[in-house]
Amino acid sequence: MAGDRGVLFVVTGARYTAAAADAAQSVQDTNPWLRIGIYTDQPMDNPLFDFVGTIDGSDSRRKHDYVGLSPFAETLYLDSDIRVTSDLSDLFRLLERFEIAGAHVRYRSSPRRLGRYQLDLPQAFPQINCGVMLYRKCANVDALFKSWGEIYRAGGFTRDQIPFREALWKSDARLYIFGPEYNTRNIPLFPGKQPLPYILHINAFHAASNLKRWGLHLLLMPVRRRLRHASAHKRDGQPAASGN
Repeated sequence: MAGDRGVLFVVTGARYTAAAADAAQSVQDTNPWLRIGIYTDQPMDNPLFDFVGTIDGSDSRRKHDYVGLSPFAETLYLDSDIRVTSDLSDLFRLLERFEIAGAHVRYRSSPRRLGRYQLDLPQAFPQINCGVMLYRKCANVDALFKSWGEIYRAGGFTRDQIPFREALWKSDARLYIFGPEYNTRNIPLFPGKQPLPYILHINAFHAASNLKRWGLHLLLMPVRRRLRHASAHKRDGQPAASGN
């Protein structure tokens, strides 16, 4: 089954394609058993990628058009502002029971996050962050992605998550919401007993500013120390006092 599992990126433009390559390196470093694919409108000959697909057209946001064209039976879609920090084999086990999984967006009660198109949806059914999505090929997921694209185009949207929320509400796909450690959007100064991140999802990873990227590197130093400590304990066969 491992050969049917992969990570997929969908990006346009040279900057985001380069950022996706950096993100893919973090996947290869931590999960060498996973295949890696990319759809891009840029030339690509990076050996990190087992699959390279071409994006046609001028629209910069094409995720909704291409996630359903994954070459893998089981796919983890990732945005380009991602770093994978740990083994993801346990995350993929969710697909033994569910058809699609994701995390709730941050600030999900803000008016911007409660925007809607045609359906009067309950606030208790918030947006899913479309930057980290785990799914498997099946009729229900195919129908979900088809509906997502149709709503996106009909509503003239430029963002993914309002149309995805509506498509998901109408969908028969079996959904699971995983914890924020698989979609960590901020770096706590005092982590306490919070779980260590498996996936960091932070905009500064693909920032144009070198200063922003360097600042992020400094902020992540305590997290990386905790990860190294946990990894060392795991190799030694000892329980790691990591807060997991």
